[in-house]
Amino acid sequence: MEIHPTAVVEPRVELGPGSTVGPFCHLSGRVVLGRNCRLATGVAIGAEPMDRHYAGEDTVVVVGDDNVFHEYATVHRATGAGAETVIGSGNRVMAYVHIAHNCRVGDGCVIVNGCQLGGHVELGDGANLGGLVGVHQHCRIGELAMVGAHSYVNRDIPPYMLAAGRPCRIRGLNRVGLERAGVTAAARAMLKQAGRLLYHSTLGLGAAVTAIERDLLPEAVERGGGDELRRLLEFIGMTGRGIELRAETEEEEAR
Repeated sequence: MEIHPTAVVEPRVELGPGSTVGPFCHLSGRVVLGRNCRLATGVAIGAEPMDRHYAGEDTVVVVGDDNVFHEYATVHRATGAGAETVIGSGNRVMAYVHIAHNCRVGDGCVIVNGCQLGGHVELGDGANLGGLVGVHQHCRIGELAMVGAHSYVNRDIPPYMLAAGRPCRIRGLNRVGLERAGVTAAARAMLKQAGRLLYHSTLGLGAAVTAIERDLLPEAVERGGGDELRRLLEFIGMTGRGIELRAETEEEEAR
């Protein structure tokens, strides 16, 4: 590993092999950093959370392998005895991003310059946040979802969806992201139908979920798939802040 002479690495920090800590970085408190991570200038990981409930309890930041943190990104340790702020593997965290206490970031996410994640935010695997996105505390952004730049998220964004706006609205399926991730055309077609039931029908959320379970899921399973629909339904069923149901019309999406 390489540690720049101007970096500060406190005694309880664990660094994985192959990692690089750049100039003026500060790793403090309890931090477990995985293999082959790269920290550019001024990255700060493990600082005390900006949470008035924090009372000095022993908490930790756990970071997986192969992550890149660009200039002046910050990650705070958790609130609550034994709690963790967790970042998975293969993520790119760009300049001036802030990841607050108790956040959980999956694998393969892209968090673009200036994004601000409030406490307890969760990002699913492969989620993509455009520049200057703000995410309210306790919100979740699902697997392979994308949020456009300058957006404000204050409700859960379901997996596989494209969202943008202040506040966010669902703009359709994240087609490009799904294709890049290798999601099959059949699965994408099923997700598009599910999106229509959720956002472009007269059904309420509960009735739309029932229709997806009854009408779409059996067909998807019969075709040898169904995993994406199951994850979508599981995500909706676990919402705390509520699912984002504001959406563009189909005509607006087409434009």
